[in-house]
Amino acid sequence: MRLATWNLKQAVAPKRKMHELWAWMESNINPDVVVLTEAKEPDTGIPDGWTAVWQAGGIGPKRRWGTIVAAKDAELRTVDSIGVGRSTKSFAMPFPGAVEVVDVVVNGSVWATVVGTYALTIDLDGKSCGHGGHSITQILSALKPLCESDRGDRLIVAGDMNLWPRDVSHRFKRLGLVDLIEDTRDQRDPLPDCANCKDDPVANCGHLWTHKNGNSPNAARQQIDFIFASEKMAQRLESIHGGVQDFHDAWDVSDHAPVVAEFQIV
Repeated sequence: MRLATWNLKQAVAPKRKMHELWAWMESNINPDVVVLTEAKEPDTGIPDGWTAVWQAGGIGPKRRWGTIVAAKDAELRTVDSIGVGRSTKSFAMPFPGAVEVVDVVVNGSVWATVVGTYALTIDLDGKSCGHGGHSITQILSALKPLCESDRGDRLIVAGDMNLWPRDVSHRFKRLGLVDLIEDTRDQRDPLPDCANCKDDPVANCGHLWTHKNGNSPNAARQQIDFIFASEKMAQRLESIHGGVQDFHDAWDVSDHAPVVAEFQIV
């Protein structure tokens, strides 16, 4: 199963229309399951062969974009309740439209529960703050019951966290979720002049450049897109790649490059 996350830059100054981005995704990523952040429904509708979950109209009146979780050859079921012990409890995440939670059903069985996440860059009063630190705190608090539920062993969280690895990875680790990029860092050469590590001279850099912060040739390159997984799902990981290192023309169509993880299906 190939799962990917990619920010499509539909919030401010889009580079391409959604149907073009979807075509690029199919040709270059070819995922089975994908989390699309800063996304909109294509004008021509979700392409044939795909099923998708998203909030119509986006996050709200000022944000007509949101997170789409899509799959091919699989069924998606929105998660609104969870099993804890012998009881069933209602379940909801903060930031509707920015966060979507679905079960991915393959051949009648749930392969994984996927949380598609975009961490809004707002503070606790809803004002812009330029990073996802405040919203991630709320998202993780809401995720804790899901991690402790009957879905906890098959959980994947993917998306744009609007934070650097050093500011976010340890937070997910507290919930028992593995940063798949960090966990496989020894499989990649260190990035030269990595913006994530410039203040950490001993960092064992294995990051992926997933975001270019502006159109200037000297614009900062960052990793703010991630895939996290429960330990059981992490054990099924076969490979992970992404960033502009692997998708050389991604920044021609968006300001983000995808992250792609391949898992054993059983």
